[in-house]
Amino acid sequence: MKIKLRNGKPAHEGALLTIEAVLGCRLSESFRLFLTAHDGAEPESNYFKISDKNGSGVRWFIPATEILQDRKCIEGLPKKAYPVARDDCGNFVFVDEDKNGAVFFWDHEVLDDPVKLAPNFGAFLDLLEPFDVSTVQLKPGQVKRVWVDPEFLKTIDRHKS
Repeated sequence: MKIKLRNGKPAHEGALLTIEAVLGCRLSESFRLFLTAHDGAEPESNYFKISDKNGSGVRWFIPATEILQDRKCIEGLPKKAYPVARDDCGNFVFVDEDKNGAVFFWDHEVLDDPVKLAPNFGAFLDLLEPFDVSTVQLKPGQVKRVWVDPEFLKTIDRHKS
């Protein structure tokens, strides 16, 4: 794994067994192994490619005790699939056990099929690259329009004073 994790802890076996009972299958070994040390971990700023033009990053890994609740947030999720991570925009990374534990990206704003990212959770972790915002270089005129939530703008204005 190329990124650092913080605040993770070992998952309770009971939480894993509950997920498996609901899904009717065993969790992928690579994800189970991750949960034994990093349940609920927060990664350092990171990036992964979704396509040649798009990417995202993992904001946090979903704790085992929250997976079944978050599973209800994903429309059309396959029967033996479960979310494992969220990004900053309300999208999910999920594992589908019917696809041999393959990892997919689900964008809540896109009606297309989820995008396959990796053949398993371990391979997905290897895709995560550290990200430094200072490396982003915009060209003049590249940004055409920006919308900022007025409530969020209030929080920025408070910090300016």
